[in-house]
Amino acid sequence: MLKHFKTIGMIGGIAPSSTVDYYQRIISRFQERTGLREYPSIIINSINMTHMLNLISNDQLDELIDYLSEEIYVLEKAGAKVIFIASNTPHIVFEPLAQRVKAKMISIVDSTIAYAQSKGYNRLGLFGTLSTMEGDFFQEGFEAAGMEIITPMPDERRFIDKIYMEELARGRFLPETKNYLLSIASRMYMEGQIDSLILGGTELPLILKTSDIEDIELLNTTKIHVERILDAAIGQ
Repeated sequence: MLKHFKTIGMIGGIAPSSTVDYYQRIISRFQERTGLREYPSIIINSINMTHMLNLISNDQLDELIDYLSEEIYVLEKAGAKVIFIASNTPHIVFEPLAQRVKAKMISIVDSTIAYAQSKGYNRLGLFGTLSTMEGDFFQEGFEAAGMEIITPMPDERRFIDKIYMEELARGRFLPETKNYLLSIASRMYMEGQIDSLILGGTELPLILKTSDIEDIELLNTTKIHVERILDAAIGQ
């Protein structure tokens, strides 16, 4: 039944909670989309998040490309044909990685751009790590597509990054943290800055849900990414 399905390879462990979320979503959405009670072939390479983040914080992007390409090569050798990185932050080097490896790579940023365009959004807020919010890989892609990325104020960005590393990446999801994140989103919307909000960290959808805020859509980048991954794997 699955002879045309391409084996999926995941660079995971960055962080473990979102890796589990991706794994469960891929299986459930595969079954919903195909109508089969089958289980797709998924290979997970759980990498060292601490090492990856150290390379990023030290601006060692060439070393980061080398590290991630070697880990992707592990998936290629194991037979993965469609590969993705289960995190937004390392997409800072997605383009050079995609050029270096042979397998089809699915970008979380490109997936989110396509989704936002389909919804007609123009000014999108962005939550994530400092590297994501202050980097240019989201901004440049959205600007090229005619949309604008708006980030929180500097002190808010630092707070979001801090709780991301100290809480969310460690699987801790506290009510007070959720309330603070929602207050930032509400302020940005009420001030007319944004028409939607990108949850640009794959742990963020585990603490913030679409039902938590009425006025704007929270773009779950994991959910959006999974659909594009399955498009490539199923051949649609």
